[in-house]
Amino acid sequence: MRGTMQKDRSTAEVLSRQIRHAENARFLRRMPGFTLDQSVPQEIETLLGKLQEVEEGTSERRGKQNLT
Repeated sequence: MRGTMQKDRSTAEVLSRQIRHAENARFLRRMPGFTLDQSVPQEIETLLGKLQEVEEGTSERRGKQNLT
């Protein structure tokens, strides 16, 4: 676990140094900004609704089991 954290930290340091290079900074500044589409397709909306119903049913059953 410690090795993974150290590897993540060193990776972050390398990326940070690369971004600060003048050539990369110029490239990144020229990139256009972007926006996220805030809408969700209807199919995904339906699936999320079903998931929420199942999760609520599960938590209600757990609550009833804890009361008995």
